[in-house]
Amino acid sequence: MEKRVCSICSREIEIAPATEPDGVFAGWQNVVLKDGNAVCSTCTESVRILYPLRNSKTFVESGSRFGYIETRGKSSPKKGWINALVDPLEELTLEEFKQAQIDAENAAKTMAARFPGARAAAEADFTYRHHTASARTNHKTLYSDKKEYVTCVKVLFGEIRAGDTVSIAHKDREYTAKVEEVWFWNYLDSPHRAIDKAFAGTTAALWFHQDVPFIYPGDILVVKEG
Repeated sequence: MEKRVCSICSREIEIAPATEPDGVFAGWQNVVLKDGNAVCSTCTESVRILYPLRNSKTFVESGSRFGYIETRGKSSPKKGWINALVDPLEELTLEEFKQAQIDAENAAKTMAARFPGARAAAEADFTYRHHTASARTNHKTLYSDKKEYVTCVKVLFGEIRAGDTVSIAHKDREYTAKVEEVWFWNYLDSPHRAIDKAFAGTTAALWFHQDVPFIYPGDILVVKEG
């Protein structure tokens, strides 16, 4: 690990050595900008509303992902395509990042104005029931004993954490559901890692321990103030 100083807040940070992309989210990382300046993960959080992680189909050689193949007694890693996570902040200079902070603050205020009385809002993509796959030969789905439903969302502004209650308004009434867990989700793959919060510009999976038949694609989930 290389020791660096964040160019925004001057906090000492560590930069991991460059590795082959594997498409697996391993938590929010410190970022090296295009001009070589380093920015900590806390400072980058403020601009994700404008610069979310992107997905890119990437061809890699990776024994850890695809295993190895034996050819005439010689072992070599298999190749394959992955849904790599690309950070657009790596394409910015420090001056561009500082401008992005100003633009992101304005974008957050604009988005918050759409939802008065809310401290966070997210748009639902889809909802599914969490289950475990059967080991039987017919591969029949076996649902878990607990009621566990997952709604994948894009956070529009604010932060959503485990324990928050989201409200969903339809013409007939307002519905609520308690968020039990928050996981990272990247559109192309299944949610695979719990995170402490989902914030503006991120995509995430919200876990519920109740039926949520009132959440439809495109619905806005709101966490109210207070």
